[in-house]
Amino acid sequence: MNSVVQRRFSRMVRMNNGLKIPSIGLGVFGAKDHNLISDSIVKVGYRHIDAAQALGNEQLIGEGVNQAVEDGVKREDIHVSSKMYRAYYEDPVKACQKTLKALKLDYLDLFMVHWPMPDFEKDKKTFKRTPMYQVWQGMEECVRLGLTKSIGVSNFGVQMMIDMLTYADIPPACNQVEVHPYYQQQDLVKFCDKYDITVIAYSPLSCPARPVGGKCSNALKDPLLEEIAATHGKTVAQIALAWNLQLGNVVIPKTNNLNRAQENLEACSITLSAQEMRKISSISTNQKIFDPKNWPIYGKIPLFA
Repeated sequence: MNSVVQRRFSRMVRMNNGLKIPSIGLGVFGAKDHNLISDSIVKVGYRHIDAAQALGNEQLIGEGVNQAVEDGVKREDIHVSSKMYRAYYEDPVKACQKTLKALKLDYLDLFMVHWPMPDFEKDKKTFKRTPMYQVWQGMEECVRLGLTKSIGVSNFGVQMMIDMLTYADIPPACNQVEVHPYYQQQDLVKFCDKYDITVIAYSPLSCPARPVGGKCSNALKDPLLEEIAATHGKTVAQIALAWNLQLGNVVIPKTNNLNRAQENLEACSITLSAQEMRKISSISTNQKIFDPKNWPIYGKIPLFA
């Protein structure tokens, strides 16, 4: 049995339901080996793992989490989250049960609505009209049944958040959205902060390998971030993460490299000055990586509120 590494960084964020979530999670998009996940937990000290039905990675993540538990990490110390694919919005309870079966876990720590858009009917042309308030009622039932401890949303804008707060008996604990120095979503982050909704930032390092409008959004080559990194004796990636963390956001950087996973986790130890935070907040290019406007079905999607 591998020796279990004690959590090196204990920074946590308290969500609006009183439960805590580790500030840095492991994004595992594209992971092929469950050992990356178990090693990140056992050897590096991660305590937050993020999955999604749409990415087809729940089984792999479950294998990694369960291996870590076998190696001595307590299940209750690992925050496991997943996101419901839009094909299952008519029955969130069934969707959550499907996720738990794939993960081979008894409960989730966080279950999220992945995108605020409906799925197609069987004809693959007509959109379903299940309103979000009905979807959210099913999400709330997942909590009451003990399938998940917390529920949240992902990729929701301010207007949809406002609508949800008018009907939610259990308000969303989080909104998982794209936030990085080149796409800061300042208004949305401020709104979530005002209403005590934790922002979980995906793609917090931008996405150097993913073209956006023919170009790559590579904040890791930004001169200002390079300058601040040199001042602190840290990597640019660590500075980008530290900026997000210092805003009070949770981050889930993706990596398939254990050394990089360690490096990302150490961003918790960095404190940026108020001047450095202001400078980074001024470099946004408003360049979004995951934009539905680039999808073929955009413009055909009905309002889902």
